[in-house]
Amino acid sequence: MRTPIGRIAVALCVAAWVVAKPFPVAAQGLGGGPSPAAPTGPRDIDFRTRVSMSGGPRYSPETGLMVESVRILGNENVSSLKVQSMLRTKKGRLFDPLDVQNDVKRLTNEGLFRNVRTYTRPTESGGIEVTFEVFERPTIRYVRFVGNRLVSDKRLLQESGIKVGDALMLYSVEEARRRVEEYYRNHGYAKTQVIVGEGNEPQHRGVVFLIHEGRFQRISKVDFIGNTIATDARLKTQIKSKPGILYYFGGGINFDKIDEDQQRLTAYYRNLGYFSAVVGRELVPSDDGKWGSLTFVIREGPRYELKGVALEGNTQFTTESLMSHLDLHTGEHFNMSKMQHDVNTLKDLYGGHGYIFADVKPNIRYLDEPGQLMVVYSVEEGKQFKVGDIRVHIQGEFPHTERNVVLNRLSFQPGDVIDIRKIRASERRLKASQLFANDPARNAVPRIVIRPPELTSLDEAVAEDTRDQSIRGQSPDSETERAVLDVYCPPTSASFTGR
Repeated sequence: MRTPIGRIAVALCVAAWVVAKPFPVAAQGLGGGPSPAAPTGPRDIDFRTRVSMSGGPRYSPETGLMVESVRILGNENVSSLKVQSMLRTKKGRLFDPLDVQNDVKRLTNEGLFRNVRTYTRPTESGGIEVTFEVFERPTIRYVRFVGNRLVSDKRLLQESGIKVGDALMLYSVEEARRRVEEYYRNHGYAKTQVIVGEGNEPQHRGVVFLIHEGRFQRISKVDFIGNTIATDARLKTQIKSKPGILYYFGGGINFDKIDEDQQRLTAYYRNLGYFSAVVGRELVPSDDGKWGSLTFVIREGPRYELKGVALEGNTQFTTESLMSHLDLHTGEHFNMSKMQHDVNTLKDLYGGHGYIFADVKPNIRYLDEPGQLMVVYSVEEGKQFKVGDIRVHIQGEFPHTERNVVLNRLSFQPGDVIDIRKIRASERRLKASQLFANDPARNAVPRIVIRPPELTSLDEAVAEDTRDQSIRGQSPDSETERAVLDVYCPPTSASFTGR
């Protein structure tokens, strides 16, 4: 039989055991019930957590570790100072694994390192030490050219695109070789060969190009094969590759120029309606290697014929009246120059009746029949404008009578329907007056700029009113769209007085 003291001791022991025993506590949701367990798959763990799970330091904005030192290992050619200048992880800042991750990407993208590894170690003072181990790409310690007699090392180095200190990568060396060889061939040395003597192996530390320049080649003659619509003499006016004067002055073989000549000849045939024309070229060297015979081989193909010319979008003028001014006609062969002339003619017709912003777009529509097409001119007429304010802009201080000199040379006045042809004639008259500068090279020429009302902001209007300018007034007709005409007249060095 237990004594009261014994029973009390047993009760105390049981109570202590109950208090100390851990009981599972269900997570509480918003409504007091248990919430579902969060997934713990690898994709749901962020970078900072992965660092801590793999034995790295734990990080949070509140309890972040201070970076006490940053070490750089493995660098031989790139200084530690340069590497540290590219890092966001620095001594004295809080450690952040995301910064370390971005630092690795940044170093790799610089092209100086083929791989970067990082290590972290806690310090005795409670901070952290971060180590970046870099694996350098070989850098170019020297660039040399062997065999070049006609072109300087400095010029070839500039053309190669590589320099000392760049990462030594195989594709960059090969690209430099190709560029040096292309430079020679584009300057008349069609037989030049450039090979890489050093710089194409991992253990190399420099680049050496071995150059066999060969002989300078000139064009001896230019021939054409396959041309029927144009003579050789006509086609020669379209190209720039030609024999030199007296054969020995100029006429060097330039492959870039020859390629451009191919494009010019192709465009020439396109303009005449040969849309499937193909132009090739052949360069045959002479036996002694000094000369090259250039031949352009042309396959003209069919010449397209116009089965119809049409207009769409025109409402202010009848189709018959507009068609009477066109150069392209049904049944003719297509001609690009005539089509462009028609576009300008239609714009001038509309511009002569106030539709100064009319737009005309030619659409070439190929038909099912081989060699057949039609051209449709799409017209966007826009609004009709009359002359509003005429504002004369002359730099410097000139009396009012001299502004009238400008106004008196204009073929229009406020209230007139704008005629683009009169605008151009007035510009020509101002240029020929010799009262103003007329230097197209400096863009200092008299010009007239037409501004529709919607492009004249309130601020511009206020600014114009505050200036002492000559404004020829407008008529009270407010129902018609009016445009502001700005007349810009750059002054000459000598002043003039009321002529």
